[in-house]
Amino acid sequence: MEFKQKALAAEDVAHMLDVSKNTVYSLAKTGKLSSYKIGRKLRFTLEDVQAYIAGSKQGSAIFRTGSAASDSGSLATWVPPVSGIGKRIPRTAADAFLLGGADAMVDGLATCLAESGAYVLRSYQNSYQALVDLYFGYLDAAAVSLWDSSSETCNLPYIKRLLPGMPVKVFQMACYTQGLLVQRGNPLGLRSWADLIHSGAVLANRERGAAARVLLDERLRIMEADPKTIPGYEREVSSALVQGSLIARKDADVGVGTEKVYHQVRGLDYLPLQAEQLVLVVAKKPSTERIAKTVQRCLKSDAYKQGLASMVGYDFRLLGECIYET
Repeated sequence: MEFKQKALAAEDVAHMLDVSKNTVYSLAKTGKLSSYKIGRKLRFTLEDVQAYIAGSKQGSAIFRTGSAASDSGSLATWVPPVSGIGKRIPRTAADAFLLGGADAMVDGLATCLAESGAYVLRSYQNSYQALVDLYFGYLDAAAVSLWDSSSETCNLPYIKRLLPGMPVKVFQMACYTQGLLVQRGNPLGLRSWADLIHSGAVLANRERGAAARVLLDERLRIMEADPKTIPGYEREVSSALVQGSLIARKDADVGVGTEKVYHQVRGLDYLPLQAEQLVLVVAKKPSTERIAKTVQRCLKSDAYKQGLASMVGYDFRLLGECIYET
């Protein structure tokens, strides 16, 4: 059993992207979001939606959010190709600070840095890929959240393994939980990691390297379970909102995700199972020595904290503290 292959209506896509139906129609009309017609009705595929999300993250236009960036600072988007390992990728500016990671907290940090006068290039990739890109020099800093089953801790085991010999500073960003996202009312009565194996529930799985996917795979390894026996395991979605929407519209039964998704997508329930930690790993080198201090000031600033006030499911204690350094 796999995901039910239903055509998506504009309302479904609007729900997934958290936009209005009119916005969806506009995106389709301009060709930014692929679509097709059945009679007079406009329809979309899940692949269309995921391709649009990926394309939106990979735009290269300069943008600003919140208050305007200072005259001397600017904020841009830059994404290294996933296949870029071992290749030299030119920087847009010699003094650019390349900031990677997918969490919304990183967007706020990028804006704060830009308003402080830094030239920031924002790159979007999951936690594992961000660490790899940091090691190969495609990033100067990476926000990561990766749980390690052997030590039952987050992040440091991966930082030590994936960044061998690399001097870094690690700043605390937030603590949060991962758990099971299920349909409203939890009709299958899912309560634990083991229920993913024995219930026959169809999984909406995240892509390799995402925090939720790493956690799931580590938990399955502990239980000595064959992932391929879980319906839907081999079908990946690259967005937490798409994952939640698939479950809410009953195209899947369960997914591993955060409380934030539960609040963003109607029709879900959430069962917290695992505490995790989001950190920012900054490479220590001459080009980042000065901005690393600015990064810590931004993380601790009242303006940044105020911008985080509306984010649910996060614990911001120790925000900005240096918790590890080599």
